[in-house]
Amino acid sequence: MIKALDISLSFNGTPVFSKLSFNIDQGDNVCFSGPSGTGKSTLLMMLQGYVLPASGTIRIAGKKLDAVNIRQIRQKMSYVPQNINLPVGNGKELLKLMGRENNALLTGGFIEKLGMPANMLYRDFDEMSGGQKQRIVIAICLSLERDIVLLDEPTSSLDDESVGRLVRVVGNLENTTVVSASHNHMWMQSAAKVIAL
Repeated sequence: MIKALDISLSFNGTPVFSKLSFNIDQGDNVCFSGPSGTGKSTLLMMLQGYVLPASGTIRIAGKKLDAVNIRQIRQKMSYVPQNINLPVGNGKELLKLMGRENNALLTGGFIEKLGMPANMLYRDFDEMSGGQKQRIVIAICLSLERDIVLLDEPTSSLDDESVGRLVRVVGNLENTTVVSASHNHMWMQSAAKVIAL
């Protein structure tokens, strides 16, 4: 599903990672781990083609990650950033913005599995805690049913109980490749593979 071969990246002449290679199979749950500044979040952006490696190649679903294939590759992905800043007031409006209003029922199901009532989809983000907002956006991301789900620090605003619920929800996904960046111990333990950066 995702193959990286000898990819390297530097910022302002400082190496972030060098000659990094990894294989991620379809349906895998893989976590990039490491201290701050090791390139975890940057690597998730690289898998979407927003950051290009200085050298090396990335192939996703058999296609080289380049300008020719990038749009088709992105259509296979959904992504939740670490810092969630949205141009809408609630989850329902976010679905509308994405042209996915019909996903409300499915999204509500994921919201309930993540420990909240389904009608949280309609509550203003300004009235939510950081953890509630994070779970709403993750539920929307999962409802898109893309082949690849990218999660940047998905547990950063969650307590242990909520992390456990998220672990179970992700573990029950079928044929979905989950790639995350995290240093949360419980989350890392749930991954099939941890790639240390």
